[in-house]
Amino acid sequence: MNLKDLQKEILRDPVLLKVSDLVKREKIPFYLVGGYLRDLSLGKERKDYDFTLPEEVSSFIPLMERVFQFHFFRVGRDVGTSTFRVTRDNLSMDVTFFQGKTIEEDLCRRDFTLNTLAFSFLSETWHWAEGALEDIRNRRICAVSDHSLNQDPLRMLRAIRYACTLDHFHINQRLKEEISAKRGLILEIPGERVKMELDYILLSPCPHAGIKILYESGLLITLFPELKRLENLGQNEHHHLPVLSHTLLAIEKVLWALDWIRVRGGSLSLTQEDLLCLYYAVLFHDIGKQDTYSKDERERVHFRHHETYSCQDTERILERLRFSNEMGGKVLRLIQNHMRILNLTRETKETALKRLVHQTGDEIPLLVIHSLADKEASRGILSYENDPVVEGHCLHLLELYRQKEIVHPLPLISGHDVMALGYSPGPKVGQILTLILQKQVVGEIKTREEALTLLREEFSLE
Repeated sequence: MNLKDLQKEILRDPVLLKVSDLVKREKIPFYLVGGYLRDLSLGKERKDYDFTLPEEVSSFIPLMERVFQFHFFRVGRDVGTSTFRVTRDNLSMDVTFFQGKTIEEDLCRRDFTLNTLAFSFLSETWHWAEGALEDIRNRRICAVSDHSLNQDPLRMLRAIRYACTLDHFHINQRLKEEISAKRGLILEIPGERVKMELDYILLSPCPHAGIKILYESGLLITLFPELKRLENLGQNEHHHLPVLSHTLLAIEKVLWALDWIRVRGGSLSLTQEDLLCLYYAVLFHDIGKQDTYSKDERERVHFRHHETYSCQDTERILERLRFSNEMGGKVLRLIQNHMRILNLTRETKETALKRLVHQTGDEIPLLVIHSLADKEASRGILSYENDPVVEGHCLHLLELYRQKEIVHPLPLISGHDVMALGYSPGPKVGQILTLILQKQVVGEIKTREEALTLLREEFSLE
């Protein structure tokens, strides 16, 4: 890492060159810090600008607003810990005040050494915390000080996030041990902040690696003690691992399932929210098995209706993490339905598959991926025999999903048609419409006339 070359790159950036000219004209101690310089040193794409300056020269901030013709908004309550932020078009910029009196004190209060590079626009000098250059060069994630995790316990999750998002970076052993020892501090952090870091981990190129580190450090069980009961919970002949080990493997198999579908010509358009809902559903899909464990007279293990119990436990977890109603609902529906594809047989009829696609709607691709990952992570004695059945149904369900008349059919009749028979407005009208729509979806009726005939014959009040 050549600092002179990095400096040249900085001053080639039109935004930073403009900042540099303004700083030198006003003679203000103003520093580029953190993620931008880290990513620049790693040859990664830079998206965000992070700056810091002494609080006593805060008048430089409105000057920047006039020069750049934008307005910062303040994030944070206290002036000393506020971030002044602007996000506009492709520009994202944060300005903070020193934590301490000097840039050196500021850097020593940051999270990890890899984030402590700082460049002074005024003097064109470099600053960093002890060990920073070596840690970046050796791709190590190390805490700046022994107080780093105590100052903000969320940094434990952030370290794992960096291990998942920065190429070939690893958490050094000392920091791993410190995270494990202090894992209980994570419970002091509001749920929404925890979720934000977990989201970054799950959307990273290596989500399964992040979940593995979370488990090995004890953070996963600390955050979700409901999973503790699954660690040594044995399963039936369809599974070769205890429940929690199976769950961790299923998370790894999500990427396998996505590739498996793509290789077979299945084009899936998933949003980041879709992926997050999928991963959270996989993580919690078997959490209710402890409550439903039983053995029959032949000593065979069963977990009857465990998906319902999993939903109940998961709902409480989602509340702790402050999930939105929309995301939480999607996660719970995936968990509630996660056995439906796995329970299909060779004898399952086309009409049943169409009903499943219609009932699940736009979430059928997520349910398919979930089922494939779950199946692949099971690999019990009999799962190989079931593979062609599950895989065949998954591909066919995706084919049916592409038919809009199945997923989002235009109803042949309306509530007015039902009420014309004498029904009063209410739930019964909706139930009748649903039953007729299901017959439309599977092809039993195709025209409005056929729908009206069916309505009169089966639901007439006379």
